[in-house]
Amino acid sequence: MSAEMMPLFWRIAGHEHNGQEAVSLLMPANAGESPAEFPTEVCFQSNRHQKQPVDLRWSDEDSDLFMSLLDRVVDVEKDEDITLDINDGVVQGIVQLVALARFKKPMRLDQYLDPELNVYREEMDVGDLISVRTSGSFVLAILVSMDSVEATCVLLEPVEDLQGEVMVAENTLFSVDRLSVLPAVFADSDDGQHEVLH
Repeated sequence: MSAEMMPLFWRIAGHEHNGQEAVSLLMPANAGESPAEFPTEVCFQSNRHQKQPVDLRWSDEDSDLFMSLLDRVVDVEKDEDITLDINDGVVQGIVQLVALARFKKPMRLDQYLDPELNVYREEMDVGDLISVRTSGSFVLAILVSMDSVEATCVLLEPVEDLQGEVMVAENTLFSVDRLSVLPAVFADSDDGQHEVLH
């Protein structure tokens, strides 16, 4: 897989659970070869009655998000052509995040958030690690889209209550007001690599 982004497709197929559709990454093949299919863990509710799988081409938003996330983990020069191994765990993790952003409806986390902190806010970009303050702790997430009002993110760890009960699972797509987005260094699980020393 090249960073030049050959045409990629999502394959949507009925899941064993009633009314759920499973999402796979479908990579086109050369003439005479079968396309390669890589399942993700993403499923979504659908009213589709058709039994046959449906293939959807990646949107520009999918490709942009993939490249933004890839840029965070691989040092790529603009004109440099790199080859990615789709079996690599990091690449599969990025594909999973893109699938979540494309097919899942974000939930609101408002009822789990503590009042806003009066702290210095940093400019954030898509692909950045961030944290949000819940009633139990600060949790780590990754920013997958943003407008002037809201930020949409994927949880990288679960939201737990004060007793340790999981309220919102890891890998949940959620949206919050932009003012609720904090730098990753606030997260309880952050190892300090994002810390800024003064």
